Amino acid sequence: MTMPKAKCDRCGITRGGFRMSMFNQDWCCEICIEVERTHTDYNKAREIEREEVIKGNTNYEGVGLPDGYDTWAKEQRLRLLHEDERLLLLQDALTDED
Repeated sequence: MTMPKAKCDRCGITRGGFRMSMFNQDWCCEICIEVERTHTDYNKAREIEREEVIKGNTNYEGVGLPDGYDTWAKEQRLRLLHEDERLLLLQDALTDED
């Protein structure tokens, strides 16, 4: 089993907890997970992963990132940080090196 990295594969944040993406095997910070959850393909990827686990495939690699995901995610992250004070505070906490 691969050990989790101490850095978000998508944005590079090095603090806080990390989870695996529903789309692929990226280790993501909480902010990137929140962004991912808002993608229109997220529920489909989640359902496919669930089906794979039920079949016994506990090493499923995911459906892959949707086309244009990186550009979409950057724009969505900025929008969410502007609209959701909770995420903005979380980003401040995760990027403040004291």
